[in-house]
Amino acid sequence: MTQLQQKALAYLPPAIRAFIEGSSRRELLKKINCTLLLFGDSLIHIESGRLEKLVGEQSLADPSSLAGAARRLLDGQSKESSILLLLPPAEFIATTQSMPGVNRDSLISALKLQIDNILPAYEQALALAVNPASVELGDQHIALWIPQQRMSALFGAFHAEGLFIAAIKPRTLNLSDTQTRRLLLDRDSRDTAALVLNHGVVERWLLLSNIDLEQAEFAAQWEQELSADPALEPAEYDSEEVFCRQMDSNSGQEYSFFPDGALNARKRVEKGKRMLLAAAAVAGLAVLASIPFLLQSLEFRRAAASLAANREMSVEARQDQAVVANFEREWGVIDDFPQQDVRQALYTLQNVLSPEQVTSSEISEGLIRIQGTSNDPQAILQRLEQDPLFTEVAFSRATNNTRYYIDLRLATVNFEAYMVRYFPDE
Repeated sequence: MTQLQQKALAYLPPAIRAFIEGSSRRELLKKINCTLLLFGDSLIHIESGRLEKLVGEQSLADPSSLAGAARRLLDGQSKESSILLLLPPAEFIATTQSMPGVNRDSLISALKLQIDNILPAYEQALALAVNPASVELGDQHIALWIPQQRMSALFGAFHAEGLFIAAIKPRTLNLSDTQTRRLLLDRDSRDTAALVLNHGVVERWLLLSNIDLEQAEFAAQWEQELSADPALEPAEYDSEEVFCRQMDSNSGQEYSFFPDGALNARKRVEKGKRMLLAAAAVAGLAVLASIPFLLQSLEFRRAAASLAANREMSVEARQDQAVVANFEREWGVIDDFPQQDVRQALYTLQNVLSPEQVTSSEISEGLIRIQGTSNDPQAILQRLEQDPLFTEVAFSRATNNTRYYIDLRLATVNFEAYMVRYFPDE
C-alpha cells in the first residue's frame, strides 16, 4: 500500500477503515502456524527448535538468503506454512510523537497523515504499527515503521521458495514478557535494544550499535538511560535459547506488519468466499422467488382485469373532467385576473397617512405611488411597512425637505405570477 493510499484510507471513518483493513489482518494472524526468528547469524524455527546458519554479513539482510534458509528449515513440513517472521529491532524505525487529545480510533490515522512531518527526509513508502492502547497511557506515542520495499522484497523472496509470509514483527515484541511493565534488553552480536513495555504498549525504544558501546561516553550515556527508572529490573535476551523459551505469538500483535502480497492474497481468498456466498444467495433467492411466481402472475392478471373494468366505468367521469379542465384553461385568464380592492386600499391609506397630506396617488397592477408633504416622512414609511395590506414599501425618490415620494404594493394581488402563468412569453 503506497503512502497516498494510506493517507486516503486514513481519512475514512474508523468503522469503515477497520472493516476494510482489519478483517484481512486478523485472518492472517489466525492462520499463522510457523514462527521464524532471526537472531544473530541464525534463522530459528521456533516450533521445532531447528536453526540454519547464515554465512556472511550480507546474507543477514539478503531476502533470498533468508528465504533459502527458511526453505531448508521447513522441508518436509506436512501442511502449508503461514509464517510469522521475527526480525531484529534494527530492522525497524521508532518515532515518538506527541498527540494530545487523539483517541484510540484516530491514533493510526493521525500518525499516517503526519508521516511527512514525522520522517521528512525519508522518501520511501513506510508501513506503520502502533498499539492504540497507547492513548490510555498519555499523549506520547511510540510508532514503529518499516519500509514497504523491504517487506515486499522479503515476501517476494519467500514466495519464490514456495513460502508465505503472513506477518512480520519485531522479535522483542513476540515475547511472553510483555504483559506487565518491564524493561527488555535485546542484545545480539551487532546491536542492543532497550524496550520499556507497559502491558503491551511500547513506552521507550532505544537502539545502539555494539560498536558504539566500546566508547566510554556512549556506554555511560547508555547506562544512564537504562537506570532512568530504578523500579524497572531489566530482563536480558541475548541468545537463541532465551528467546525460544519465551516466545508467544499472541503478544504484541498490534505491532505486526503485513506485506502487501499477504494482504492481497488474503483479500483474493475473501473475495472468492464472498462470490461463493453471493452465488449461493442468488440461487436461494431464485428458488424462493420461483415459488410465489405463479401466485404473483395470477394476482397481476386479476389486477389488470380490475384496472380495465375501472377504466371502462370511469370513461364518462374522465370526459367530464376533461371538459372542466378545458374550461379552466380557456376562462382561467379571466377568472384568475387579480382583483385590486381599490376602495379598501385607499381607505387603509387614509387611516395610515392621516392627518398627513397626500398631493397625488396612483395605483396600477398592484403598485401604488403616493406623493405628499409631512414633517416626518420616515414615520409614514414605517407605518406603511407595518400594515399587512402593503408590501415592498420604499422611497421612490429622495425626500426634499418635507416632501416625500413612496412606492408600495398591495400584498393581496400578484400580477407577476398571473403574467407568468397565463402570458409566459410576454
